[in-house]
Amino acid sequence: MKRITLTALTLVLLAISSWTAAADNRFQQFNQDVQSAYANYRMALFQTNKNDAAKSQKAVMQFQQEWQKIVETYGALPPEVFSSDEKWHQTLESISTITKESDKQIAEGSLIEAHETLEAIRDELSSLRQRNSVVSFSDHINSYHEVMEGLLTAGYSPGKLDAAAINQIREKLGALKYLAGTIKENAPQEYAENNKYEKLQQGLFASLDQLEKALNENSPENISKAISGLKPAYAKLFVNFG
Repeated sequence: MKRITLTALTLVLLAISSWTAAADNRFQQFNQDVQSAYANYRMALFQTNKNDAAKSQKAVMQFQQEWQKIVETYGALPPEVFSSDEKWHQTLESISTITKESDKQIAEGSLIEAHETLEAIRDELSSLRQRNSVVSFSDHINSYHEVMEGLLTAGYSPGKLDAAAINQIREKLGALKYLAGTIKENAPQEYAENNKYEKLQQGLFASLDQLEKALNENSPENISKAISGLKPAYAKLFVNFG
């Protein structure tokens, strides 16, 4: 009787182990599929920002095709970690809708509007992960982007850089340096061993060093220029590895 009980227990444990492994594999495959689609999404953001309609439309179309496969594969059966998410279907549908809207805007030549529309996809995916306690490398990239955009859109022209503005910029710089550190610390191993990634990561830190140098020199023109220089350094890292 004892032997039967132990055998049954062993079978249950094996079944649980197999189920857990299958759930983990499905989650990993989902992440791989999303990252593959996300590469085209990043390119779409990059090309709409450059006002290149043809390349923008191509990137959006490729993302749309890959996202549709994700919807078909995981829509009715999400990875276990997302299985209790009440907004799972809403998120998938919202991303599909955003993609169609941006495609329409690109076709109409409204690339600035298309870029802003596409930005919402990043927010949708970030919210999905946050609701379910999932953290990816992209989240660290996105956190940096949010603070950087605040600097870029604040209107820090040379003529407006009074003492209060300088203090605000120093605070934002401190936050960006911290967030750049989290990017470096959380880079996947394959990125950390990639020469291109290392070069672009160094470029990100160099752009922050330039801003700090300009602040220390108290040069309004150089400060404004260094703030503008943050975006190209970030964009290169984002489009390739974000």
